[in-house]
Amino acid sequence: MKQVFKLSSTKLQEPVLVTYFNGYLNVVEIGFKYPMSEFQFDHFIRLLPYKIDISKFTTIGFTVEEIQELPANKKIALFCLAYEKHYGIKYKASRSDGGKISSIKITKSLLEYYFASQNFLFKGKHSVSNLVRYYNELHAEIISYGKPKHPDSWSAAYENKLRPEEVADYWRHLREKGLKPIKDKVGNTLDWR
Repeated sequence: MKQVFKLSSTKLQEPVLVTYFNGYLNVVEIGFKYPMSEFQFDHFIRLLPYKIDISKFTTIGFTVEEIQELPANKKIALFCLAYEKHYGIKYKASRSDGGKISSIKITKSLLEYYFASQNFLFKGKHSVSNLVRYYNELHAEIISYGKPKHPDSWSAAYENKLRPEEVADYWRHLREKGLKPIKDKVGNTLDWR
């Protein structure tokens, strides 16, 4: 049997998710914005009980909340509701969708972000298969939300390091900041102002 616990502390900015399978430690998810030092990590891992013992978490200083994992049919229902809300039509789930979606964690906020995202991996391609396929990319985008991918001013050295498809994104970012390219007679970009 799988049991997931959310460990929170006033000393930590983000909670830690600990998964036990048949009473033994199986997965530790640490999603901190800033990495722990090596000493902190070693100390944290040594304090985690290998056999499930909730009382040890409280002695370490964590508040413990057990998270009930949604069954696959509830996850499909959440996805269908979000799809209908976004598109105005019902999503027709296939038999294989239940198996696919059972391997990932679904929340309403994750689905709202998925349907609102302007990322080319998701936009206009909303399906359970696509969500499962790009689940890690979606999480990476959620974590980096609000942080600019590119600097707010133009730099030839930075632009030269980018791949061709990233250059267009960089230029779009500069245009959104109100900058316009200054070009020479041949058409080479000299600066952005």
